[in-house]
Amino acid sequence: MSDTTQTQTAVVEFDTPLKRGETVIDRVTLRRPLGGALRGVKLVDLYNLDVVAVSKVLPRISEPVITEAEYLTMEAPDCAAIAEEIVAFLLTKKQRDEAGLA
Repeated sequence: MSDTTQTQTAVVEFDTPLKRGETVIDRVTLRRPLGGALRGVKLVDLYNLDVVAVSKVLPRISEPVITEAEYLTMEAPDCAAIAEEIVAFLLTKKQRDEAGLA
């Protein structure tokens, strides 16, 4: 059953902006992943905030696109903030309600 009340996007503002040539990226918008965006990744690894698993999913759901290599060179607080938002997308309505996140 579809839950249309769940947020479809999240914006993560970086503590340390990402530099891409002359461009400075200080935030990224993440969209709620569909099943295909999760291919090749174990959900348990995402729930465990596994950096490698997150780095594989992130380019598929970010705007601007943050590459796997860029993610792996980001500061730890920014990596954690992205990972937390991705995990939040994976929670069911019941899990969000139980955690007080609804």
